[in-house]
Amino acid sequence: MIYMFRENVRKWFVIAVILVLVVAFLRLADNQVSTGTQTGKDETENTASQTGDNPGIKSIDIFMDLEVPSGHGARPMTIKDSKLIRDILSMIEESKPMEDESEIGKMRAIAIRNNKLIVNKSDGSKREIVFAYDTLYETGYIDEGGKKALPDYSFFRYLMDLDEYTKHDTDIDPRVVQLFARHDWTVDYRVNILKEKLPGNLKHKAGEYPVKVYWAYNNELSKEIGLDFTGYLGKDVTAEIYRLREPLPEFMEPRKDARGIVLKYNDEIIGAYIDAGRHDCFACSLNRKSLTDITGKEWGAWIEDYIDYEDEMEIRLSRMEPEDIIREYFKALDKNDLKMIWACMARENLVQVLSTNLDNNYLYNKQDKVDYNVKCAKLLEIKKVGEFLDRPGILEYQVRVNFDFKQAITSDDGIWPRTILLMKETEKSGWRIWSIGTG
Repeated sequence: MIYMFRENVRKWFVIAVILVLVVAFLRLADNQVSTGTQTGKDETENTASQTGDNPGIKSIDIFMDLEVPSGHGARPMTIKDSKLIRDILSMIEESKPMEDESEIGKMRAIAIRNNKLIVNKSDGSKREIVFAYDTLYETGYIDEGGKKALPDYSFFRYLMDLDEYTKHDTDIDPRVVQLFARHDWTVDYRVNILKEKLPGNLKHKAGEYPVKVYWAYNNELSKEIGLDFTGYLGKDVTAEIYRLREPLPEFMEPRKDARGIVLKYNDEIIGAYIDAGRHDCFACSLNRKSLTDITGKEWGAWIEDYIDYEDEMEIRLSRMEPEDIIREYFKALDKNDLKMIWACMARENLVQVLSTNLDNNYLYNKQDKVDYNVKCAKLLEIKKVGEFLDRPGILEYQVRVNFDFKQAITSDDGIWPRTILLMKETEKSGWRIWSIGTG
């Protein structure tokens, strides 16, 4: 009896062990199936996110009644890139229905109205959307089959920039996307990749083209997010320009369009900052701080650290009186002596040559692109007006100059008045030209 009892216990124990193992195996298999399904789902979503698949959509045609800086007028565009298509469609779908059409009447008569967007589907059908927008009041609407809606103004900025930029490369380094995303910027596409040689040092000499000032300024912005590229001075680097979705911070109004700049050396990111492109390129750090926010200094106090005060021309000009600086400037303009023209200008004024009429597909104007459109300029008269608008430290002069222009762009040849404002950008540099006006 005892033997039979032990045998029964042993038999039930083995059965119990087998049942436990079977249950454990089934649970493990179920987990693996679930995990595999979720992983497959994640991978599918990842792939869809990266490729930007738009089921049933072949392309988008865009027709804009727009004058652009290049002067050729906006060209019809066909968008086939899946990410760009997804961006455009998502902004359309996020539009809010227009509840009061009286808003249309608030747009100016010169608002950009005759625009059309056609979504071409794979089955041959089309979806047609007309749109209008006002660049001054930053408002606009879309109309699809008589149903009007209000997209965020970033939608219209996006479409304008598709014409502004000649390249729209959406194959973007994930590190770049993550870098900007950490600071709440959306990278839409890469505009250009450029080879740049950083200057050997950041001390700017009188009469030099202001590239050193450009890099000194933007290194301050880059250092703010922990990327100091002064260790790479004198080296060849790669500069990548990206179109960013979000506008520039409010303190930079009315400028809106933000370009993300990334510097790489041997494919490693060594610098990054935000710039504003044409006409006034200096902007902010990725965390939206200005130069003054970062350094605690206004321009004059900041630039002092980047001027080569041992330079011979710097020393000579620093000893001159305001009227002597004016005479030197027009003497140089008459001879097309760029070095002396630039030496007579305050650096805050001089840096404007980097971005005036800039092609936004590039970082800044190269030195050989600068042309003052003057054959000769004879200074006839200098008259001191006094302090400019009662602002201590800024002197105003009226001059008369006999100009002979290469082309009659804003003025014909002849005698024209100019208003010259001078300031001491730093005490040690002495008087320099802060601005020249046509009044």
